[in-house]
Amino acid sequence: MTTIGTLGEKSARARPSRSRKPATGGDALVMGVAISKPDKALWPDGGDGRPITKLDLARYYEAVGPYMIRHLKGRPCSIIRAPDGLGGQHFFQRHPMPGSSNLFATTKVAGIAEPYLQIDRVEALAAVAQMAGLELHPWNCQPGQPEVPGRLVFDLDPAPDVGFATVIEGVREIHDRLKALGLISFCKTTGGKGLHVVTPLAQVKKEQLDWSVAKAFARELCMQMAADNPNRYLVNMTKKARPGKIYLDYLRNDRMATAVAPLSPRARDGAPVSMPLQWTQMRSGLDPMRFRIRTAPGLIAKSAAWQDYCEAERPLGPAIKRLNKAKAA
Repeated sequence: MTTIGTLGEKSARARPSRSRKPATGGDALVMGVAISKPDKALWPDGGDGRPITKLDLARYYEAVGPYMIRHLKGRPCSIIRAPDGLGGQHFFQRHPMPGSSNLFATTKVAGIAEPYLQIDRVEALAAVAQMAGLELHPWNCQPGQPEVPGRLVFDLDPAPDVGFATVIEGVREIHDRLKALGLISFCKTTGGKGLHVVTPLAQVKKEQLDWSVAKAFARELCMQMAADNPNRYLVNMTKKARPGKIYLDYLRNDRMATAVAPLSPRARDGAPVSMPLQWTQMRSGLDPMRFRIRTAPGLIAKSAAWQDYCEAERPLGPAIKRLNKAKAA
């Protein structure tokens, strides 16, 4: 069992707010972290005609932090920063910088001289807001083990002319294929037109699971899916073949590759978030833009989505054997 937990513990829901905004100017305190320029707009419109400020972002991280941290802790994490807001320059930060908050953890990765940033405690999310961190992209490794795959992520990226209902059909197909191979999967929005299917992996001592094996498995599953329905899916991204199809992106299952974290905001118009969902919600009429910084905290507090994530961990070895058998048949 890894240290990843669930997204829906009652203790997390009951966690009291520790944010405070001074009555007149100055910094605001969120989880003990000083948020400078709290009224600075990071998103010009949060989908309701009002901007999302630095303080709004910090309070969002405070509200959903207990859910997010279970999928961040122990994993190197890249942060997309936008110090001047959505309309300004964006850049990835992967390593500590001079003046970085001591709330961040760090970890060494083989072959890389600089340590990587990690977010191992909820309070560090306030430091993310202070530095205008609009998105969080952790590795998909086992917590504390960068060289060991901890989950598979399948990213369904539709062409502009593909309806969202078709994308929903695609994630359901991946769910069914993984289930037939003995794996349990979860779904979430990406904050755009795409969807993610996530499969937690169990660590087995006798199983020599490395990134090349995980990536090969994900690629083969996507290749079989595209071969069975070439008019709907493609695996090799080319502009000529793109219209009307869904790109099955398996490349997030590689060493040092990342995927946007559950409940991470996105640096996009309307301040959407990557929302964990139940499979029963994957139906016609689902609107991914319903899930925004201002709406997600209340929705996740009432949701059972991803509640059994830990219990769903399965070894990849048996699934690889079943997949290869199906290919040979």
